Amino acid sequence: MAWLTRISAAPRGIGTAAWLIWRALTGVWEPLWTGDPLVEHGMAEALARFTWGPLATLMALAAMTGLIAGVSVGRLLQSYDAPLLVLGALDAVLLRDVLPLIVGVFASGSVSVELASQLGAMSLAREIEAIEAMGHDPVPRVLGPALLAVLLASPVHMLAVALAAIAGTMAPIHLAAHVSWREMANIALSNAAGHALLTGMAKVIVFAVIAFGVGAAVGAAPVRVPTAIGRHAGRAFVIGLLAIFFAAALWTILT
Repeated sequence: MAWLTRISAAPRGIGTAAWLIWRALTGVWEPLWTGDPLVEHGMAEALARFTWGPLATLMALAAMTGLIAGVSVGRLLQSYDAPLLVLGALDAVLLRDVLPLIVGVFASGSVSVELASQLGAMSLAREIEAIEAMGHDPVPRVLGPALLAVLLASPVHMLAVALAAIAGTMAPIHLAAHVSWREMANIALSNAAGHALLTGMAKVIVFAVIAFGVGAAVGAAPVRVPTAIGRHAGRAFVIGLLAIFFAAALWTILT
């Protein structure tokens, strides 16, 4: 009956995540505007961890994904001479479906895990209680900067991985199928590709918020022993991964 208990706990977890996201988003602006040192320090740290830190890794993953796709499409174009149709479909699939999922999976492994670990360590060290003892709401001061950094990272990461993936696809397609650079650039800069990129950015924002909510909800659980931090981090990763794939599948079905 363990699976039934987990299913019944899902609505409570979703409610906790939504409540924490709302409190973090609505409460962070005042301390940020007034120059609260805790929020300013948290903002600088969150930007480094969630926005700029993962950028190189994500671009490398996207470039390798583009390379794999480019080699496959290049071989396909050796048999079928339909570059406009195939390359247009490739751009759409990469920008709308594949790359947002890569960024979402990465967010599950970084945002969810790091938040759950951070909150668990703070709970164990009674830092949350210390913030409350000073008369401050800990949610916007601890989670607010991370949420702002995650929201800022979403379009930045999507644009960076799109450029890396498209660059990765071009060379093998050009070498294998002799498609000109100009023709590939025109397809990559078309209105259809732009629409797919905007859809991908919207997906990445949704996936990032899911990863944040999962990490915050799991990390909000009480921690009594240090070993529980690792369990919380692993649980956050698994739940975040499942939630992001479910959201991606639901998005595809509904659209």
